[in-house]
Amino acid sequence: MRQECIDTIETTTAPLPSWGQWAQAGVRMVKADVLQLWMLLWTWHERSRQRHHMKQLPDHILKDIGLSRADIDTEAHKAFWQS
Repeated sequence: MRQECIDTIETTTAPLPSWGQWAQAGVRMVKADVLQLWMLLWTWHERSRQRHHMKQLPDHILKDIGLSRADIDTEAHKAFWQS
């Protein structure tokens, strides 16, 4: 009985992808990497813009949101890549 089961199993492997399929997969990976890089650059830009905007806020608005000028100065002096 066991031998019959073994004989019915096909031992062929899946076909290898074509060059076109490899190329399509490569393009998808590059697109994903470019998108990830774009998102990182956008995040850095937004972080820098928001810090600059925070520095421009008057003291009475900072008091309303519970921040001091020292808090803002500390945040504003961080590099754009630091969160």
